[in-house]
Amino acid sequence: MSTSFQFNYGKYRGILISVALFLLLDASVLLLNFYVSFEIADDAVGVNLAGRQRMLSQRMAKTLFVLDSSRGDPAAFQTAYEELLFSKTLFDETLQAFVQGGSVRGGAGKETVILEAVTNRAGRDALHNTAQLWRPYKSAVDDFVASAAPSLGQPLTADTENALSAAVAMARLHNLSILASMNDLTLSLEQVAASKAKRLRLIQTIGISLAVMNFLFILLHFVRQLRDSDAVIEKARRETMEILETVNEGLFLIDNKLMIGEQHSAKLAEVLGNQTFAGKSFLTLLENMISEKDAETARGFIELLFDPKIKEKLIGDLNPLSLVEVNIAQVNGGFLTKHLQFSFARAYQEREISHVLVTVQDVSERVKLARELSESRKHNESQLEMITGLLHTHPELLKEFIDNSFQCFNRINGILRQPAKTAQAVRDKAVTIFREIHNFKGEAASLKLAFFENAAHSMEDTLAQLRSKPDISGNDYLGLAVQLENLISYTQQVQQLTEKLGQFSLVSNKAPRPASTQNITGSRRNDGWDHLNDFVQNMALRNGKQVRLVASGLSEINLAPECEQQLKEICIQLLRNAVVHGIETPHERELSEKPMVGRIDLRLAKLSDAEMELTISDDGKGLDYVAIREKALATGKWSEQEIESWSNKQLLGLIFQAGFSTAAEVTKDAGRGIGMEAVMQHVISQRGKINVASRAGEFCRFIISLPIIPPVNEQTLSPVSQGSAYAVTDDC
Repeated sequence: MSTSFQFNYGKYRGILISVALFLLLDASVLLLNFYVSFEIADDAVGVNLAGRQRMLSQRMAKTLFVLDSSRGDPAAFQTAYEELLFSKTLFDETLQAFVQGGSVRGGAGKETVILEAVTNRAGRDALHNTAQLWRPYKSAVDDFVASAAPSLGQPLTADTENALSAAVAMARLHNLSILASMNDLTLSLEQVAASKAKRLRLIQTIGISLAVMNFLFILLHFVRQLRDSDAVIEKARRETMEILETVNEGLFLIDNKLMIGEQHSAKLAEVLGNQTFAGKSFLTLLENMISEKDAETARGFIELLFDPKIKEKLIGDLNPLSLVEVNIAQVNGGFLTKHLQFSFARAYQEREISHVLVTVQDVSERVKLARELSESRKHNESQLEMITGLLHTHPELLKEFIDNSFQCFNRINGILRQPAKTAQAVRDKAVTIFREIHNFKGEAASLKLAFFENAAHSMEDTLAQLRSKPDISGNDYLGLAVQLENLISYTQQVQQLTEKLGQFSLVSNKAPRPASTQNITGSRRNDGWDHLNDFVQNMALRNGKQVRLVASGLSEINLAPECEQQLKEICIQLLRNAVVHGIETPHERELSEKPMVGRIDLRLAKLSDAEMELTISDDGKGLDYVAIREKALATGKWSEQEIESWSNKQLLGLIFQAGFSTAAEVTKDAGRGIGMEAVMQHVISQRGKINVASRAGEFCRFIISLPIIPPVNEQTLSPVSQGSAYAVTDDC
């Protein structure tokens, strides 16, 4: 590394020295200019003040003559007196400043300037003569000023008249001499300033001459460098010409300015299309085929290759063009898409990086084959993952899920096709579909079918946006329709796989049937309800809670498939509500002196031949009416006074409204505000009843009364419940 640095320094030493001398010369000339300019400025002040001294000497003489002629006019006398006093004082201060240096009032007599003492011989002589003349002159003026001051505005006394006569005599005697001396002083100062200006012009002339000479030297040095570089390039071109004519890849050189060299392989025109490459910017070539951002990234990578401090092997994996899709313009105006592979290697001359060798290969066929293999592998992996997931699901439950799914999809399709004449009707579609998808997601989650659960959750995100969109129209449902179509396609694949799996033959219609119908029902129903425990445990794990589910009576009542499916959906939504909103975390339960494992009781009981009762209770924190109030206030639908006046029963009614949820954020398990509304819709559709009991910090219990609807061949009774309602019992 040290050798390389010394070599480079030696190569550019002449340029560096020339530039350094140029900068030093410019700095020196600039400093001298500043110094002499400041001196000239000071001299200009001196010249101005010397001129003012001449004016003041004449002004004092004139004032004395005015005073002499105004002895009988007190007002004119006083005015002339004040002017004499001002002129005498300013003249004396300025004369002392010229002799000794110091501050003095400027040309206008107001601002203060710094005056350097006069040092040139002629100026000092003029000041000496002026001082000799000024002493008696000043003394006579001072005597007059002192004598006249007490009697201003009154007739002159004899002493004042005598003093004035003496001062006028002095003015006649010394005025012209003082004026001549001040002229000599002004002339001497002007000569000094002219001398310095001449010196400044000389310095500038010499500096400019040297700068031009230095510039010519640098220019000639650069020209020589360029000539040498051209020779190196020509040598490289001759050495690589034979190789370029025979290689089967696109091959060319680029310099550190990313310019393509004069020579390139014949294959390059075939790979990148017939065009002129020599002397063209490689960056421009890339920008015509790939995005500007990718081209800029490639530029940075190539610049690293020209940095001798960076090892080529260390940055090889950073090549952004190792495999890139390009669009090459065709003569007919279209574009040809190819997959190209660019590789870069340093080219050295005299141990220096002179160029980068670029190799381009058309790997379109290879990429096509790799994609086909990848798609095939992904398809196989997807099939294997699907089969593995299905193997963990009870065959009959999976079959029921698929059947229910297609029924759900048909209902959604029916909702989408249903004409809507108003914006509200279009929005209501989103609410209804939301309910269907939420029930579908709950059933998928209970069976641990993650793909279906995630797909439904994604559709819920779309529906949430549609539900809150102010100017919704039918076209806004196109994205949802695409998601539904993909979900239907995947469900069909699952259905085909289940039909191919041998284990599903155990539940086919050709399987032997036990003699006891009751045993068949009981066995099937155990299989159809036991998955709820896994559903609760998985959900508790996601929410950081520990829960034990105690279920009873679920296999005791024989129901029609549609009724049983609705009952399952009610159970799933209420279990989700109990885990997410009811049961506390182990830490919270420990602080409340509760067992760390929460308990949820799920019980189905037969009240009569026509009515059954579903009870779901948990030993959690109960309904949080404060949170319900805050959420209701946050919606902005009701005023704070109105909400504060509501009873607990009125607040309870909010949890059954679409879109209302007290969850802090939307997750797979909560936050949509659709689960409890779906429960209410199921109860209403079966003309049942809901009773809610809650005690803060202790429990929450939902009791739902529903009619018993047996299978078609067993229907002998009609539902006894008329209408639907809910009641609340709050013991907090």
